[in-house]
Amino acid sequence: MITSLADRAETAVAWVGGITGLVLLLTVVALVVLVLAAVISALADRDTSGGGKLLWIALVLWLPVLGAIAWFVVGKKGHLNRFLGIDKGRARHTVPVSVGQHSDVLPQRNGLRHA
Repeated sequence: MITSLADRAETAVAWVGGITGLVLLLTVVALVVLVLAAVISALADRDTSGGGKLLWIALVLWLPVLGAIAWFVVGKKGHLNRFLGIDKGRARHTVPVSVGQHSDVLPQRNGLRHA
């Protein structure tokens, strides 16, 4: 029975080692996919300038997990890029022209008269 117990222990260690190796392999593959997706997404972004793309790719490659997550959460939306001045100046959302008391724009008259 002692040899049988030792054989079972060796089998259990082999299984745990195999499962740990598989989990590590899947984690590495997921990290590589995340980094590649972030780099490709940064390169394909039309609103970021060439220098901005270089900065984002350097951040993603230098800090893979944090950089990739930062690109998808902050960089892709463009708010930080506009703040840092690395966008091409094309805002995703435009602010409507203000027409009112403190505006230089004259209100359009559509035939309605104000009394």
